[in-house]
Amino acid sequence: MKYYFFTTLSILLFISGHAQNYTPFDTTSFSKRKLFIEEFSNRHKLKIKEIKKAYSGNTSKEIQESYSNQFEYIKRKIDKKELYFDDKIQSYIDKIVTEIISNNPVLADKKIQAYFSRNSEPNAFSIGDGTIIFNLELLKYLNDEAEIGFVLSHEIAHYVLNHRDTSIQKSIIAQNSDENKKAEKEIRKSKYNKQTKSDALVKKYVYDGKYKSRYHEFQADSLGLVFYKNTNYNSASSVDLLKHLSKTDTERDSLSRKSYVKNFTTKNQPFLKDWIVMEDFSKYNYSKDHIFNWNIDSLKTHPNCDERIERISSKIGTKKKDFYTDKIFFTDLKKRIEYEQIYNDYYIENYGESLYNCLKQKEKDPKNIFLNKIIAANLEALAKAKKEMRINTYIPSINPKAHTKSQQYYYGFMSNLTLSELTQLATDYKNL
Repeated sequence: MKYYFFTTLSILLFISGHAQNYTPFDTTSFSKRKLFIEEFSNRHKLKIKEIKKAYSGNTSKEIQESYSNQFEYIKRKIDKKELYFDDKIQSYIDKIVTEIISNNPVLADKKIQAYFSRNSEPNAFSIGDGTIIFNLELLKYLNDEAEIGFVLSHEIAHYVLNHRDTSIQKSIIAQNSDENKKAEKEIRKSKYNKQTKSDALVKKYVYDGKYKSRYHEFQADSLGLVFYKNTNYNSASSVDLLKHLSKTDTERDSLSRKSYVKNFTTKNQPFLKDWIVMEDFSKYNYSKDHIFNWNIDSLKTHPNCDERIERISSKIGTKKKDFYTDKIFFTDLKKRIEYEQIYNDYYIENYGESLYNCLKQKEKDPKNIFLNKIIAANLEALAKAKKEMRINTYIPSINPKAHTKSQQYYYGFMSNLTLSELTQLATDYKNL
């Protein structure tokens, strides 16, 4: 299936008219991926050696296990080709990192490298070894390059402050401390309320960990702003960024009901009324308390954006002129982002999300050849999943608490399609 799709994309290169097609960035550089994995693996091995020297017993074993789990998690992302190794897009993020490092002498000896990722979560994070991952999806919510600069300054601050190592090691040390072992022993000896006491102990460590995580975010904002103000970027963009981040949990637009009739009526497959029969979820109760009665505010790893804005607003300083390392590339990247992420979701096998966003984009650009090919590829993949009885992997059960009304309608609609109908729709789109 994917071989067919890549062949189609190569054909599209010869079709004129930018509005009629789209060519995604390349992430297939085997040599660059291999080099990254080798260097990443070597840094991981050095970290394990450090842990073995610094700690012993269960503490050492558990810290090593935590680092190894994170290493494998990132390696799987590399193996799935989630990171971009395209020269053009890598050169762009390198320029922004260089702008930050060159204007902050304290960073001169730090080995810092940032990469764009295909992951569809609007996020960025520091691995802890100087590697920063910036999910391209986040660009949908940013207005200019300066906001990318503050994201990277913030993540560099996490690295400089050693937050990853601190979080992992302190958490495991606390759990293996004499104090914790004593508390566990007392609970085991208790005749009454063992479960309640056990829950309280677990919550204490979870809440403490989340509190420290939020504190680290404030620290990274503060130090990141110091780095950021030394650059040529307008420091006021740091506040703009946080305002935009507060909206990343909100769906930016919805899929109109009319588009279903337009897009699911094909040459050999008429639109069926049975497809729009939806279950009524209005009376469902999804608010049952967890057995622990968690305090939700205490489970937030990131502080509220309004609180973060309040803390840094007074430190912004004099406004500078708008600065770009490459304004032309940023402008082009913003134009590409919707198409790139549609393709990315397909590429990382997030077929349901890719199809949903593709249909939304098709309302804005109905004649785009690339969108029709992506629809065909996603429908084909979903038909295969339906046949193998794993369609729920890509089309989840509806949850009114988590999904917008537009998403609920889409998931319900897709669940109503039979295997033969999905297959026919895929075939008709492939033959357009």
